[in-house]
Amino acid sequence: MAGGVRFKFHGSQIQVLTAFDAESPSNVITAATKANPCAITYTGTALATGDVIYIEGVLGMTELNANAYVVTSTGAGTATLADTNSTGYGTYTSGGTFDIGSFSNLCELTNYSRTGGTSPEIPATSLCSVAQEYEIGLPDYGTTTLSFNFAPRTTIQTALHTFYLSGDVMAVKIILPGVGGTLTQLGFVQQETETAGVGGLWAATATIGNTGNRFDQETV
Repeated sequence: MAGGVRFKFHGSQIQVLTAFDAESPSNVITAATKANPCAITYTGTALATGDVIYIEGVLGMTELNANAYVVTSTGAGTATLADTNSTGYGTYTSGGTFDIGSFSNLCELTNYSRTGGTSPEIPATSLCSVAQEYEIGLPDYGTTTLSFNFAPRTTIQTALHTFYLSGDVMAVKIILPGVGGTLTQLGFVQQETETAGVGGLWAATATIGNTGNRFDQETV
């Protein structure tokens, strides 16, 4: 067999966030740092790297509120938030809670596709240029498309439709077989479709507008 690393589609898991209600009562935030990335201190159930949390009720550093975050590292009652530069945020004073996202495996999945967007080229040609010059603009995180057998009353497909109607941020998690690791992507459901025809199954897609970097976590 030729060398190289590869992973089969079968044996992978594609998980979809179904709700932010994994803990009751919600975990309590007691501090948040002005840092890149931001770190929070909390009391409650211990977080794990790769968890997705939803924060609300923070006073002072109010920019953290009403957002979902991927946890990138954890310690004793502390956690850092992926891609969250809080150096310009308000100063944390008190309050705040978070709920942990619950994920379920999308067993009806037939195809997964993530397409990164194209970053714009900003013209920068000047008098002394000898050819067209450009600066690369801000990244476009693109879209993720999930294709699956349509079963609207299942937990995950109900959740996808609920997120589509609300516009709230959700998450998709890929768990590759063996030591392939885990990939987590935040986004919002921007489109859903259903199709069917004679001699076939009902099929559906959910297109997710990605809102940040894909977080890659190695299997320990």
